[in-house]
Amino acid sequence: MIPCDLASRFLSHPVPRHPEHAKILAVRRRTGCDAAPQQERVGPMTGCWARWGLVAGMAWAGAAGAHPLDPLTAPEIEAAVAALRAAGATDDATRFVAVEAVEPPKPVVLANQPAPRRAHVVFRRGTTLAEAEVELATRRVDGPRAIADAQSGILLEEWDTAAKLTMAHPDWQAAMRRRGYTSFDTLFCAPLTVGWFETAEERGRRLLRVPCYETAGARTTVHGRPVEGLFAIVDLGAGQVLRVVDTGVVPVRAGPDRSDEASFPDLRAPMKPVLQAAPQGGNAVIAGHQVAWDQWRFHLKLDRRFGPVVSLARWAEAGRDRMVLYQGHASEMFVPYMDASEAWYFRSYMDIGEYGFGALASALQPGTDCPAHAAFLDATLPADDGRPLELPGVICVFERNTGAPAWRHAEIVDQTQEGRPEVELVVRSIPTVGNYDYVMDWVFTTRGEIRIDVGATGMDAVRGVAARSMADPGAAAEVTTGMLVAPGAVGVWHDHTISFRLDLDIDGERNSVVRERLVPRAAEAGTPRRSLWALERTPLAVEGAVRPGHGPEAWRVLNPGVTTALGHNPGYEVILGHGAVSLLDPQDFPQRRAAFTGAPLWVTAYDAAERHAAGAWPNQARGGDGLPRFVAQGRGVQDADLVVWATMGFHHLTRPEDWPVLPTKWHRIELKPYGFFTRNPAMTLRREFRQP
Repeated sequence: MIPCDLASRFLSHPVPRHPEHAKILAVRRRTGCDAAPQQERVGPMTGCWARWGLVAGMAWAGAAGAHPLDPLTAPEIEAAVAALRAAGATDDATRFVAVEAVEPPKPVVLANQPAPRRAHVVFRRGTTLAEAEVELATRRVDGPRAIADAQSGILLEEWDTAAKLTMAHPDWQAAMRRRGYTSFDTLFCAPLTVGWFETAEERGRRLLRVPCYETAGARTTVHGRPVEGLFAIVDLGAGQVLRVVDTGVVPVRAGPDRSDEASFPDLRAPMKPVLQAAPQGGNAVIAGHQVAWDQWRFHLKLDRRFGPVVSLARWAEAGRDRMVLYQGHASEMFVPYMDASEAWYFRSYMDIGEYGFGALASALQPGTDCPAHAAFLDATLPADDGRPLELPGVICVFERNTGAPAWRHAEIVDQTQEGRPEVELVVRSIPTVGNYDYVMDWVFTTRGEIRIDVGATGMDAVRGVAARSMADPGAAAEVTTGMLVAPGAVGVWHDHTISFRLDLDIDGERNSVVRERLVPRAAEAGTPRRSLWALERTPLAVEGAVRPGHGPEAWRVLNPGVTTALGHNPGYEVILGHGAVSLLDPQDFPQRRAAFTGAPLWVTAYDAAERHAAGAWPNQARGGDGLPRFVAQGRGVQDADLVVWATMGFHHLTRPEDWPVLPTKWHRIELKPYGFFTRNPAMTLRREFRQP
C-alpha cells in the first residue's frame, strides 16, 4: 500500500531528509524563524515565534539530558550501528528494521532512577532476520540472535526493488501491450504485502504482490486508475518475479481524478476565514519530549512502528502528580478487503506491523493539517541503511477552543448563568499508508479525560470495472463487493480495526477491571413503580477477551487499594465509541493473523515484552500470535499490574461521496474519570482568560 516514490525516504542518500523538508523550511523562513530552541513555552512569546504561534520543528532533548523513555538521538543511532559493524554483525548490505531505545523496567522509570542507554536493533542480512542489543556507553554488543520463522515488515527499499522488477519483466510488459500500452512512463506500481494462505508458493519466501496504476495527469490521487486484473508476484529474497498474473483486460478508466482546485469548475465562492488563534501564545510547555498543559503532564515520542507513544500521563492535583496512563499507543491495524477474486483476496493488511505508522508519518502542513499556531515537532528515525533520518514537522501539538461549554448551568429561578469554555490539547500525527491517511489524535481535556480520535481520509482502494453507471449492462454483477463510486471504479468494502495498547496505572500499578452491567429489576413493594434498573458489578479475575453480554454495560479500570475522600476507588472508564468487531470466520486465513479483532476489549497482565496485538512479526505470519497467545497464560488481573487493549473497529461501506478523496471519517475511544475525582475537575477553571 506504499507508493514507490516514497521509498526514497528510507534509502541510502547523502543527506537524509523528509520529502517535505523544503516546504517546512520555506514556511519557517516566511515567519523569520529559521531555528528552533531546545525548550519552548507554548505560552507568551515574542518576536518570530509569536508570529508563528508555537515553535515549529522543535528540537527534542539530546542524550545528555535524556529521559529514560526518550527515543534514540541521531548520534545514538549511529553509535549502535557502528558497534554492530565493529563486532562483525553487520556490513554494507545489512538493512535495518528497527534501531530503538530499550525502555528501562517500569519500577526504574517510576522511581526516576538512572539507567544505562541501550539500543535494540533488528536487522536483515540477506534472508536472515536477527536482533541484538547495544549498550551505548560501552558499545558492548549482546547478540546477534537469529529470529527464526519470521518476516519483518517491508522496508521501503524493497518497494522500489519490487516495482522495478515488475516493470522490467517481459510477461508484464506483454500484458501491458495487450492493454494498448507502448510506453510505461506514466505507470506507477505499488507493491503490497501478501498475507498468508498456506500455499506452496509462500513457504520460505519473502513476497510482495505488485499491481500498477495509470498516473497520467494525476496529482494526489495516483491510486484512482488501476490496471485491473494484472499483478506480479515478486520474491524479494531471490530478487526476481515468480510469475505475472493476468485475469483479463479491463479498460483503464478515463481520468484523471484530481483533488486540486483547478479540476473543479463548480468551486464554491470563497468562505470568510474561521480561525483558531492564540494571540498571547499558548498554555503548554514542551521541554524535550515532556509536555505540560493545564493539569496534565506526559511524555511524547514517535516510534517507527507504532507512531506517537504517550507515556506517564499524570494529572497534577494537590501538589502531586496522579498517574493515569503509564503508556499508550496504537499496536496493530487490520484492513481486510471483502473481495475474494484473484487480484484482491490477499488484501488483508497489517498496516502497523507490515508498514509502520511512524515510518510513514507525513510532514504536517500549517493551516490544513494543524492550526497555524501549533507546535510542529521533528523526529529522528533510522533509515533502511541504519543511518539517522530527520523527519521535520511530523507531530503537531496545539490547543483548540471547541466552541462548546466545558460545563454550564442556567437557573431560571434567579436568572443566573454560569459556565466555562471547553479548551483541549491535541497531539496529532498523520501517517499516509498508501491510499489512506489516518489522522491520529491524542486529546487531553480540562475535565481530566483522554481521548483517542482517529480520522480516516485519503482515498478508497478501487477495483477497475467496465461499468460507467449503474444503468450499464452488467453493472450489477460488478458491484457485488462494493459500490460504484466513479465511472469505472468500484470502492471495495473493507474494515479498519485498530488495537490500542493502554497500560493504565490509575493512582498506581495495582488495578482491577470491573464490568458494570445494567440489569432490570422489579421495584420493591409500596411504590407505584413496577421496574427499575441497577448495576451488577463483576471484577475480571483472569486475563482474556471481554465481550459485551446482553444489555448495556460499562468497563472500568479501578485501583482497589486506594480510596478518595468520598470513599470510592479511583478509576477510569474505557468507552469505545467505535468498537465493531470482525465478521470474518475465525478460521479464515486473514482472521487467524488478526484474532485481536474478534473482541472489542482485551485485558492482559502487564508484560513489557507484550506490545504487539498480532505478534511481533505479522507479515506472512500463520496466525495465533499476539493477544490470543498472551491471554492463554491465564494470569490473574485482579488487583494487579494490567494492560487494557481497546479495539477501535469500523466497517467501511464505500459511497460516491468518498471520491476522489474521502471526507475525514472520525472514530473515538475515551478514557473518562470515574470516581477518580471528588468533584468535576473543570470547576477550578477561571471564568476569564488571562489578560495581556
